[in-house]
Amino acid sequence: MSMATYIGLNFAVKLSEYYTEDEVEIDYVFSEEENRNVVKQKHFTTPYIYEVSEKGHPIWQMNKHHKIHSPHNYEKSKNTFLYLCHLLKELLPQGDYCEIYICWLGEEDEERENELKINLDNLQIETIDIYEKCFIRIEN
Repeated sequence: MSMATYIGLNFAVKLSEYYTEDEVEIDYVFSEEENRNVVKQKHFTTPYIYEVSEKGHPIWQMNKHHKIHSPHNYEKSKNTFLYLCHLLKELLPQGDYCEIYICWLGEEDEERENELKINLDNLQIETIDIYEKCFIRIEN
């Protein structure tokens, strides 16, 4: 099974056609259209659903548990998340938002266990804990 990091946007984006060295890309990674439709209906208000391809370290490991038990991996996940936030700051128009939902592939219909609201202009990175089944609204 694979962990999917879904991202919902209010506009369509061009998908990466070729492999790049970017730490994070918006693309289709593990999911099928059916998986994305479940996330859209169950969790998102945004009409365009993609996945975040994390080539660094998965953002769902940026939490208290990893900060204590695996600080090296926590820092890698934090760097990936900061890269994603930088990408979203450039991508999202001022006043717009995106939604992220992280879960195991096939568990898209399950209930959320965590919800976060993050403002890119006031990013308090040390207070953010991201786990699986976490819904995140990121506002620009």
